[in-house]
Amino acid sequence: MLAKGQNTSRTKRMNKSLVLQTLLRYGPIPRQRIAEMTHLTRATITYITSQLIEEGVVQETGALITEKNSAGRRSVGLDLKSDAVWVIGIHISMFELKIGLVNLKGEVEDLYEKKAEPCFNQDEYVHFIITEINEYLSAHSHRNPSGIGISSTGIVDYMAGRIFGNEETGWPDIDLLSNLRKEFDLPVFLDNYVSSMALSEKMFGLSRTMMDFMYIYIGQGVGGGLILNDDLYRSGVTGAGEFGHMTYMPGGRKCWCGNEGCLEQYVSELILLEELGAGSIEEVIGRVHEGDNGAVKVLEEAGEKISIVLSSLVNMIHVQKIVVGGMLADQNLPIVEKISEGVNNKSFLAKKQPIEVAHSIFGRDIEVAGAGALALWNEFYSKIVE
Repeated sequence: MLAKGQNTSRTKRMNKSLVLQTLLRYGPIPRQRIAEMTHLTRATITYITSQLIEEGVVQETGALITEKNSAGRRSVGLDLKSDAVWVIGIHISMFELKIGLVNLKGEVEDLYEKKAEPCFNQDEYVHFIITEINEYLSAHSHRNPSGIGISSTGIVDYMAGRIFGNEETGWPDIDLLSNLRKEFDLPVFLDNYVSSMALSEKMFGLSRTMMDFMYIYIGQGVGGGLILNDDLYRSGVTGAGEFGHMTYMPGGRKCWCGNEGCLEQYVSELILLEELGAGSIEEVIGRVHEGDNGAVKVLEEAGEKISIVLSSLVNMIHVQKIVVGGMLADQNLPIVEKISEGVNNKSFLAKKQPIEVAHSIFGRDIEVAGAGALALWNEFYSKIVE
């Protein structure tokens, strides 16, 4: 995501964007270090950061001690002012809508959830989304949100702003972005929900300084996102990332995608709830914490199944790290540990260079944080043209 800056008037906005991205990734950080990392002159950095401080986006955090100046004068640190900019993050699926405010550092505020009616047709579903956004905007006008990011389940054409139709809904393609841009004056962005989560981990998570990592999400569906060469990987109009539809069991359970034996049919939240006869994931988590051996075993087996498919994938793309998100990725549950054990024992390449498998820091906020990251990245951090 980071590139070398340019010292020409034509690229002033690019340089400003580059400084913001550097602060996002490494802040608090002194001006001198920003200049070194961006290859911009100290004078340019001083000018840009002064502008950002005046705009209220950046603030001085006090003296920093670094290896270079530990024996002498301390450098003044700069950091983003997290509450200076807010966007609306919205996660949509056929089952529910989640919406919240997301600030410059990916922190989620006022999370709101609403179930979608199963009887909705396509037009009613779009109207439902528009109504909920309008009501949320009205209730949170004090935050003056500067954009709207939407993360959706299913296959999303990121460039066209379209959700592809599928066998599960029986609907044709939905040109959601064009519908929403007619309704709202704010910039609106749409992407697949797991790609957005991977972007959020890259921008705000513990992996933000890493060049390559994989993000795996376990929820009502199962998906994956890739950060390669410091950027979110997309492939053609589909965006790739359908990890849950890789084959776990040839000739196995029928999947709504039309194939058989997809991993999602063995490890998604819906499947695990059915296996345990539980009413909610919160109930499953509670049973594990209470020492229910049956619940522990089901989650351990889910982690092992995921590791089997994942081991083949990392033999092709040997990333440094895998981040696992979703409520079941909680550090007090056994799934992530089992994924780590399985991947590092089964993958040929991981035996040569082990892969770190970690919990996401976002918890239940990850879906909305991902949608917010989409809006913040496109409208604030990487925006080149005003």
